[in-house]
Amino acid sequence: MKRITFLAILSLLACSVFAQRQPRWGTYNLYSKVKHITSVTKYEGASDMNYQETFDFDTSGKQTTYTRKGFGKEQHISYPLPLEADSLVRTNFDKDKDIVERLCFTPNRTLAHSTHYVYSAPHKLIMTIDYEYSEDGVIVVRTLTEYNEERNPVSIHKYTPDEVLLLEEHYSYDKYDNLVKKIQIFYDEIANTQTKIVEQRKYKYDRYSNWYSQQYILNGTKRYSITRTLEYYNPAK
Repeated sequence: MKRITFLAILSLLACSVFAQRQPRWGTYNLYSKVKHITSVTKYEGASDMNYQETFDFDTSGKQTTYTRKGFGKEQHISYPLPLEADSLVRTNFDKDKDIVERLCFTPNRTLAHSTHYVYSAPHKLIMTIDYEYSEDGVIVVRTLTEYNEERNPVSIHKYTPDEVLLLEEHYSYDKYDNLVKKIQIFYDEIANTQTKIVEQRKYKYDRYSNWYSQQYILNGTKRYSITRTLEYYNPAK
């Protein structure tokens, strides 16, 4: 089997811009070797971080620190506290070992964020329902995310507790599972306005189905392009 080595990116500046603009969405979790969750990062929009939580443990598995960053604020908690190592994050699974619920608590045991997972069949995720809570435990935002068979988000809808739509996003992918179009619509109920942002990406692929050229287009205007050089080699030779 052939392996790929990325030898060069033709423009460091373009690479820097690409890294800054590369869209992310959803929640990214990191785990330690002993399956302790160590980091939770939620992205919304074009690489906009909603919040990030980090968890540190000592060699015995006891939690030592908890840090939450988001919305220009940072909260840092040092332990020991009268809490178990998993008190701030609880995850529930079904009989098929699919995650069905993830709950995040503040150090005073109030619910801060919850995610509920919906499946059409074992291991076939079709939707997540996220709730964000105030310090008093009141729901402030509800987010519905739908996924395709590859678990890529295809639509996101964000609501207030009164079911007022705040944001909707739609995603399209090519046959290589690369994002080609993203539409964001922001709603302002007070001003009765809508703001629409359309991001597009056009790729050129080589015979191995890897892209070597990418154009980024924002609201119909080309903003930048990326070109990369790929060299293939056979490690058996």
